[in-house]
Amino acid sequence: MPGRSYRIARIAGIPVGVSPWWLVIVVLFTYAVGSAYFPEVVHGISRPAAYALGLASVLLLFLSILAHEFGHAIVARRHGIEVEEIDLWLLGGVSRMRGEAHTPEDELRYAIAGPAVTAVIAACFAIAAALLPASTPPALMALIEYQVYVNVAILILNMLPAFPLDGGRVLRSILWRRSGQLQAATETAASVGRAFGYVMIVLGVLEFLAGAPLGLWFSVIGVFIVVAAGQQALGAEVEAVLSGVSARELMSTPVVAIADSTPLDTAAHEYFMPYRYASFPVVDAAGHAVGIISVSHLHPSLYAHAQGRNVGELADRDASLLVHEDDDVAKLLAEPAFSRIGRAVVVDAAGAPVGLLSITDVQHALRAARLARAT
Repeated sequence: MPGRSYRIARIAGIPVGVSPWWLVIVVLFTYAVGSAYFPEVVHGISRPAAYALGLASVLLLFLSILAHEFGHAIVARRHGIEVEEIDLWLLGGVSRMRGEAHTPEDELRYAIAGPAVTAVIAACFAIAAALLPASTPPALMALIEYQVYVNVAILILNMLPAFPLDGGRVLRSILWRRSGQLQAATETAASVGRAFGYVMIVLGVLEFLAGAPLGLWFSVIGVFIVVAAGQQALGAEVEAVLSGVSARELMSTPVVAIADSTPLDTAAHEYFMPYRYASFPVVDAAGHAVGIISVSHLHPSLYAHAQGRNVGELADRDASLLVHEDDDVAKLLAEPAFSRIGRAVVVDAAGAPVGLLSITDVQHALRAARLARAT
């Protein structure tokens, strides 16, 4: 859900990205904390000093969130799950993983790793607040105490049994261990998560109507939980239905390929218009697939700047978009390029295109599986 992010660092071999929305949240939270919390707890503080403390508080908060996500990521990596990136975004942080836990025990370890880090951070700030002498400047004490409050709040929120929050993942691991069925456990945990999300949306709206503007933030978190729980349930269904299914079984045929030397204008008039396909494989002079060209390349905003260029220059050439006939469809769906484009070229042993596999083909397979279960 975070969307596009910009990589800013690599820590322990794991890329760290920042969403543009994160900058918006930093500004909003700095204003909220600097205008309300610090003027109230630090008597006589100036407005610039209050906002400076607000910024420091927000940056410390996101460092805590980053540590929380690294707790997840490091444990997951130790148990064979590839960590693609950690992103800071609108609602805090998220670890982008490729794949799921292999056992309920691995899922439980992964789920509690982040909250365990947050608990340690909260405890460290609490101990620091308790041990600091009475002569400690009130501003510093307020900064430390705020970190205690906010990390405890994060810990409580994350441990709610609302999948895909950490508490929801703990619930899923327990259900998975009892039933032995990951998909069934995911569906149940997702249902509980959606219920929590709807409750949070309603409570947030009621808080807002009662005069508490931050209630809307509670509703935003509820919306995130509802949407994310649905996506997780769908992902589990896709994994269960399509794992072991080859690209050959779902691909659409016949396939019409475009030579990479074909001018874009020619491709528009001789291929896209008469065939009305959304995408075409792009092949080199030897007939080997080299990429895929989509109707999005003909959008007026792009088309005007592509005059005189050929299809080969504009094609998406990500290697993950070229799949072999025997490749597992479930693994293809985990590829970021396929998620972005929604199509892949299926090639034979010689590298020649033999079909196209689209997200529509996947949806048809899912509908067929659901119909089979219902009858």
